[in-house]
Amino acid sequence: MTPWQPTKAAHLLVLALKEVGKPYVLGSEGPADESLKTWDCSELVQHLLAQVGVMQVTDSKGRVTPIAVFDGAGFQWDRSRSIPFADGVRLPGALLFIQSASAYRGRPHNIGHVAISLGNGYVLEARGRAYGVTIGPLRQSFNLASKVQEIYTPAVLATASLPAA
Repeated sequence: MTPWQPTKAAHLLVLALKEVGKPYVLGSEGPADESLKTWDCSELVQHLLAQVGVMQVTDSKGRVTPIAVFDGAGFQWDRSRSIPFADGVRLPGALLFIQSASAYRGRPHNIGHVAISLGNGYVLEARGRAYGVTIGPLRQSFNLASKVQEIYTPAVLATASLPAA
């Protein structure tokens, strides 16, 4: 029997829970130190990917993007691997996007928001000033999905020795 091997996606979701409740600030770069505790949607995604050891993202065209520049919802869509929306809703760690030509005209790919799928129709997102970082049901405005292939690899986690039973 092969032991369960946690993925970087599972680790990302655990780390994401620590961000719930932090305020949203458009363009925020997140906590460069612990005194700054704000996020915008794409910076939250970028930060969490870096926290689990993703140093670069490879898209379906083979383009490699360093995590340091993997910012902006439209750019994240463009530089990750597009998957069917229904798959993204079910796949923990997938990126879900809101694309709207009327609401986000002029932004890359008319995309204005990104969230992280928790699976089963729930998302974690830096939702906006009135909400901050939240967990909630998927809203109908989400309509695109992608994945960062690099987070579906085994995670290297620190091991702690457990006391003998």
